[in-house]
Amino acid sequence: MINYVELAKQYSKAGYSVIPVTSEKIPAIRDWSQFQTRPMTEKECETYFNNSWGIALLMGGSKKTTAIDFDLKYDLSGDLFDRYKKALPEDLLRKMFVQTTKNKGYHFIFSSDVVEPNQKLASRYTTEYEKHSTYMEAFNDAKTRSKALKIASNDKVRVLLETRGGSTTISGGYVVMSPSPGYEFVYGKINHISIEEYNLILETARSFNDVIEERKDVRLEKYKEWKNSPFEDYNERGDVISLLLASGWEEGKGRRGKSICLKRAGNPKSGSSALFDTDTRVFNCFSTSTSFDVGRGYSPTDVFVELECEGDLSLAFRKLIAEGYGEE
Repeated sequence: MINYVELAKQYSKAGYSVIPVTSEKIPAIRDWSQFQTRPMTEKECETYFNNSWGIALLMGGSKKTTAIDFDLKYDLSGDLFDRYKKALPEDLLRKMFVQTTKNKGYHFIFSSDVVEPNQKLASRYTTEYEKHSTYMEAFNDAKTRSKALKIASNDKVRVLLETRGGSTTISGGYVVMSPSPGYEFVYGKINHISIEEYNLILETARSFNDVIEERKDVRLEKYKEWKNSPFEDYNERGDVISLLLASGWEEGKGRRGKSICLKRAGNPKSGSSALFDTDTRVFNCFSTSTSFDVGRGYSPTDVFVELECEGDLSLAFRKLIAEGYGEE
C-alpha cells in the first residue's frame, strides 16, 4: 500500500508543493490554493494525505517546475511520442522526470528559470467522425438538435501537446504524479535545465502543431485593383526559402512531409524552429525567439514584408515592383 503521507513529506521537505487528489484528478481539499505559494508542513501532510487516492505536484512556484503533457489518445499517427523524443538530444531527455499517465499519455517534468502559464503547443483538427461523436453526445445531453449542432460546430481541434506551468511566485497548474493509480514512473528526476534547453523543448513540441491560424491581412485589400498585384505574384513564385536563408535562417535536417524544416537564426543547436509547406506555401514559425508570431501562418509576402521591410507594406510594394513582380 502506498504511503502518501510519507511521499508528501519527502516532496515538501525538498521544497515542492503537493496536494492530494481524487480519482477524478481534482483536488481533494477545498483550500488547496494556499499551497500555491508554499509547501505543506509535516502536520499538514499527515492531515491531508491520510487516505488519499493520489498525489499531484503543483507547477511553477519557487521550484520553477514545468510539465509537458502528451495526450496520445488523440494521436492519429501513433508515433508522436517517438518522433518527439528523436527530435531532442538524448542528454536533454535524461534531464527530465518521465512518467506515463492514466490516459496512456506521458508527462515530461523539469525545472527552469523560465516559468510560463499553461500553453497549448500542438493540436490537430478534429475528424468528421469525432465531430459526429460530439454531436451525438451533445444531442443525448441537450435533447435538441440546434444545441447539439452548435456544440459540434465548436469542436474544431484536439490538443496533442501542452504545458502545465505557473509563475515564479505562485504555482499554477498541477499534474498527478506516480505512484497514483494509472501513473507509472519511467525514468529520471526533476533537473534544472537552461533557458536554451527550455526553448528547444517547447519549439520541438510546436513543430508538431497542425492547427495554423489563417490571418488575412486587410491592409493588402487596397492593392487588389491590380490584375496581378506584386503581393499575389510574390506569393505564387517568390523564393521565400532563399529570403529566409539570407536573413540568417538555416535549413534543418530532412523534411516533415511536404514541409521544409528551418532553424532560426542565432541558434544552431535547435532541431527546427519553423516549417515552410511547399504545397500551400505557408511559413509556420513555432519559436518565440523571432519576430514572427507563433501559430500564425505566413504567406511568402508576409515573410518578405517582415524581413525586408520591417512591416512597411508600402515599402514592400515598391520593392517587389522593382524586382519585377506584379502586373497592372
